[in-house]
Amino acid sequence: MLGPYRLDQFIGGGGMGAVFRALDTTLDRTVAVKVLAGRQADDEEMLKRFRNEAQSAARLDHENIGRVHAVGSESGWHFIVFEFIEGTNLRDLVRAEGPFDLARTVDVAMQVADALEHASERDVVHRDIKPSNIVITPAGRARIVDMGLARLPQVAEDRDLTVSGMTLGTFDYISPEQARDPRAADVRSDLYSLGCTIFFMLAGRPPFADGTMVQKLLQHQQQAPPSLDDIRPDVPARFAEIVSRLMAKDPLDRYQRPAVLVPIWRRSPRRRVCTSSRPGPSEHRLCRSSEPVAVLCRGLFPSPV
Repeated sequence: MLGPYRLDQFIGGGGMGAVFRALDTTLDRTVAVKVLAGRQADDEEMLKRFRNEAQSAARLDHENIGRVHAVGSESGWHFIVFEFIEGTNLRDLVRAEGPFDLARTVDVAMQVADALEHASERDVVHRDIKPSNIVITPAGRARIVDMGLARLPQVAEDRDLTVSGMTLGTFDYISPEQARDPRAADVRSDLYSLGCTIFFMLAGRPPFADGTMVQKLLQHQQQAPPSLDDIRPDVPARFAEIVSRLMAKDPLDRYQRPAVLVPIWRRSPRRRVCTSSRPGPSEHRLCRSSEPVAVLCRGLFPSPV
């Protein structure tokens, strides 16, 4: 037990600690409890990052972002309580089912863009957008989780939160400017990571999948990503151009705000793309239930979908 929270099942973990499925015995509801690793509890930098995650999440209230319920300490253990999100993260979903069709990709991408706009309006930059941090619920809703690297405006004038001097972020999805200096990351950095995530949904791999950590960082800095047209001939050229612009090396060459992308998603009534009996990765057909999105895609991207 941590306070009123009974830890029932280990869900996963990382450098900052472990996440458990738990029961809130006061309200009788299932929650997710993130516990700071014991060895990190005396590390002021890690404790600051942990508190920053809670503060960042607490500023946000959006249907596509995991919500924070509480923060606490018990017998020297620091923890954050989040809503429990039933679903599968994008990384595992694509690995299990293969690359997405265009309609499903657009649906997820626009939900994430909507969430990033909400965060940006509240001066929160996520800084770690990647497939494993986007959970897809059984109803098809995309939920951004893990605000551990998020940046608040009050941190801007302080020393940036780093780990042993290393650049923050995930090397497969990190923007060039964030790799150079985490303090330089703004919402356009999150859009770069979204572009890499869209690439992953369609190609089944990140744009720069091969090489060492250093090689990947250099590729993000200097090398153009592979052409989606070559990997997925069924993806319209116009959509491939949008993804390419999201992954532009210079932030000034990208879309400047997620809100620019959101109207594309909102122009058509959105119904969830079916997730059962989906076509195999080599077929890339649109599910019948995704037809409104398919119509949207045909209108925006005239090439055959």
